[in-house]
Amino acid sequence: MPRVVRLNEAQYYPAVERFLRRRFHCFVTAKNRGTKFGRVDVVGIREIGGDLSGDVELVGVEVKRGNQPFNTATGQAFGYSVYAERCYLADLRLGSKPFTIEEMDIASKLGVGLLAISPSRQVTEVLSSPQHFPLLDMRRELIEKMGYSVCTICNTPFRRGEPGSWSRHVRRSLEKAYEQEKGLVYWLYEPDRRRKAVRKYNYVRRYICPDCVWNLYGDLLERG
Repeated sequence: MPRVVRLNEAQYYPAVERFLRRRFHCFVTAKNRGTKFGRVDVVGIREIGGDLSGDVELVGVEVKRGNQPFNTATGQAFGYSVYAERCYLADLRLGSKPFTIEEMDIASKLGVGLLAISPSRQVTEVLSSPQHFPLLDMRRELIEKMGYSVCTICNTPFRRGEPGSWSRHVRRSLEKAYEQEKGLVYWLYEPDRRRKAVRKYNYVRRYICPDCVWNLYGDLLERG
């Protein structure tokens, strides 16, 4: 059997990102993003809504180098279900049947999809992930970490920031958001007051995407 050169896990991330864009048509992907509860190796957001819906799904992938205990690796991938609708384990594997029947059974039991990464960094889907139902607050926090935010009105994620600029594509004034064709960010103070934990700043915020700003408020702002 040929010797397999195992790279650092992070060196496989770009290949997995390319797979998510190709297989799921994810319009944005990111590496090593998460919250204080844990990070996702690779995550993508895909459009699933039709003409009447702005629904999206998150796809989270745990990446391994083929030398981890399988139960441990699939358990880590399943942990992503608190954030994402689809969870995958991507593992470095050889051969036409990269996963054993027992491994397929374990992954199926946990609801984890399987991706085989070849030594040349080609990614193949071996087992599809079923749909999970993540915790909504954690799901939105992960979307936030990817530079996107969810519109309060149409429920569609839109680009809010860029690396080094958390709020590049949003404004705090409705007039400026409309004039500059940006989104709107605003803060809610009553929910913040209801929290038991006292915080120095108010972080309870909501967003309106550029499309909703334009379509719902454009005529009113034009009239003055």
